[in-house]
Amino acid sequence: MAFCNAYGRGLTDWSLASTYGKFAIFTIGAWAGGAHGGVIAGLAACGVMMNIVSTTSDLMQDFKTGYLIVASPRSMFVSQLIGTAMGCVIASCVFWLFYKAFDDLGQEGSECPAPYALVYRNMSIMRVDGIPSYQRIVFFFVVCSSLQQFLST
Repeated sequence: MAFCNAYGRGLTDWSLASTYGKFAIFTIGAWAGGAHGGVIAGLAACGVMMNIVSTTSDLMQDFKTGYLIVASPRSMFVSQLIGTAMGCVIASCVFWLFYKAFDDLGQEGSECPAPYALVYRNMSIMRVDGIPSYQRIVFFFVVCSSLQQFLST
């Protein structure tokens, strides 16, 4: 999937990393099942998938820029490796700083509510528990919006 996203990003400048992450939620969450921690497994797979796919598409974009400015592919790749390693360390430190600074990090009504975390968690719960865990009206709106999108193309 990383190769597909990198190729598509190189051609179109459009990354589908979040779509591949959602695909990972649905496949791994269904495979693990609700009784065996499918929600956590789906979310973990989503995080790993999105990071891998996003990094590869960024690398492709950097190679494209390097080609345009006649840079060495080797120097571009080494720079990407160094940047990725630094990003792992810096992002972990920033997360730990936020985690210690805010007691209610990620909860509703806090200074940092993390709305996407709630969206992805609910997608994972829906995949593991199935559609009956949600109200029928939500399913109705999903079907109607999908139908509308299909008919408008």
